[in-house]
Amino acid sequence: MTQTPNNANTDADRPADLWSFALRCYAIEQAHLLSLQHNAGLHINDALVAAYAAASASLLDGVRWEYVRSGRPRQILLRVRRVRQSMKRSDPNRPRALDFELELERWDLFRLAGCVSGKGSASDEDRSAEVLSEQCDLSVDEVKALIHRLRCSAGPSHGE
Repeated sequence: MTQTPNNANTDADRPADLWSFALRCYAIEQAHLLSLQHNAGLHINDALVAAYAAASASLLDGVRWEYVRSGRPRQILLRVRRVRQSMKRSDPNRPRALDFELELERWDLFRLAGCVSGKGSASDEDRSAEVLSEQCDLSVDEVKALIHRLRCSAGPSHGE
């Protein structure tokens, strides 16, 4: 059985489908993803959208993806994350910072969902892995293995 997002979804459903896909992956791969974020500079949402596009055999539009990665909302997310990480666990404001960071993550994924469209191919998946590799300290082969791992972690979709 192929493990993909719900291919029956329309473009309007894609943000919710990507969010569900991300939650399924993250539930299983949290420790691994956080380690890669901390040690290799991986932006988890970028890995999730690349895996989502591959799982749904869709095209990940590189121009739009770069726009999201370099845009102000992503920069705000990264600033909030740095502030939250600098807070002591006992800081009474830390839970609010975590909640705000989660909302920014959701917004980031919503924007990334707009980068996924049309029919993709294996070469599109390879290009996504190359782009993601350039953004962090992982080789292209390591990124491809991560994308595969995330696809498997997401499990079969509701539409199969």
